[in-house]
Amino acid sequence: MTIYIESFLIENVVINFCLMRLVYITTKSKTNTFRLILASIIGAISSVLCVYFLTSNIILNILKLLTAVIMIIIAFNCKFKTFLFNFILLFAYTYALMGAITNLSGSSYVTSFGIVTSSKISLFAVSIFVIILTYIFEIAFKHIKFKIKSNNLIYPITLIDNGKKIKIDAYLDTGNLLNVAGEPVIVVDVNEILKLKQINLIDLYLSNSENVATKTVCGNNNLKIFKIDSMQIKIGKVIKNYKEQLVAVNLSNTFKNTNYKALLSPLLL
Repeated sequence: MTIYIESFLIENVVINFCLMRLVYITTKSKTNTFRLILASIIGAISSVLCVYFLTSNIILNILKLLTAVIMIIIAFNCKFKTFLFNFILLFAYTYALMGAITNLSGSSYVTSFGIVTSSKISLFAVSIFVIILTYIFEIAFKHIKFKIKSNNLIYPITLIDNGKKIKIDAYLDTGNLLNVAGEPVIVVDVNEILKLKQINLIDLYLSNSENVATKTVCGNNNLKIFKIDSMQIKIGKVIKNYKEQLVAVNLSNTFKNTNYKALLSPLLL
């Protein structure tokens, strides 16, 4: 079997990068792409040295351990406890990946530098696929994490005016300190106000309602202020009632791509 050093190096760099990404995704240790690639290259060079210059299994295993230590030190900026965890994970992912490939392989044999497998699916291709999956998982996790955090700040509310009632979800915006004469104001999507008031957009623009300036919700805009009969906020199993609640109408599409239609003020809770 002929092994070209260039292909061997590239494949090892990709495989090592895959393993380092898996460790990073698991522990979230401080790092960057450059450090991960550099550590992967160091690991690949060590593999070449093992293949071409070493025959002693003892020295080979010692070099593998030292290489793993150096790779972790280069790749991650972490304390000793986290370093040990990363070190253990690196070996765990290495043997897990090797086991997966061995199961897919058609044949395998032992050499002085490890197990060589022949597979319909190359280790290089699997490593590339896993790397892509780690990036997809990382993006998805950030999105899910944000959703979980934001959902914890979403409360169902009921707006009541002139016998008309609508139920919407509202987000507790800790930066929304909008108030009129000390009275907290919630910001509601214009379409919800049109439903509640049973008016059209032209009537809304022509109304003689009070205006208030804001810089945090819709830029430097003036929001129309209405007073509705009451509002209910459901907090767990408790329902809080607010009489003559002030509501600011958001005339832009701020709530278009959100799962809530109003911004609550922390002054209300």
